[in-house]
Amino acid sequence: MGGFVMTPYTRNLATLAFTLLSPLGPMIGSAAAQTAETAPSGEVQAAPTVAVPEPRKADISRAVACQVLVSQFDDGVAGAKIDDAAKTAARALRGEGNKACGVWDYDGGIGALRTAIAALGRQPVR
Repeated sequence: MGGFVMTPYTRNLATLAFTLLSPLGPMIGSAAAQTAETAPSGEVQAAPTVAVPEPRKADISRAVACQVLVSQFDDGVAGAKIDDAAKTAARALRGEGNKACGVWDYDGGIGALRTAIAALGRQPVR
């Protein structure tokens, strides 16, 4: 009795049928074709490494400075002798400064808070 023998011709037909009939066939067939064409013989190419930036760290002393300035603004805004438009602008600066401090942008936050306190006619403590 003779068995079925897979010749290169029948192997190509089987691959063609799988590629055309299977939903995964086009992906597998094209990937295999690309691998056969583009892979250098015997060499394995490593994926490029991507440098991961170090996470930012909280600076406790600067975070405390931010909160002291926020408290100083909050304590002085009610008694400030400026018009309501100036108070509104100063409150907006306070909000920006507090938000910047919250995401560890201490330079921007402290600068905005110092400007907001100065707009109230007061001298920042820090």
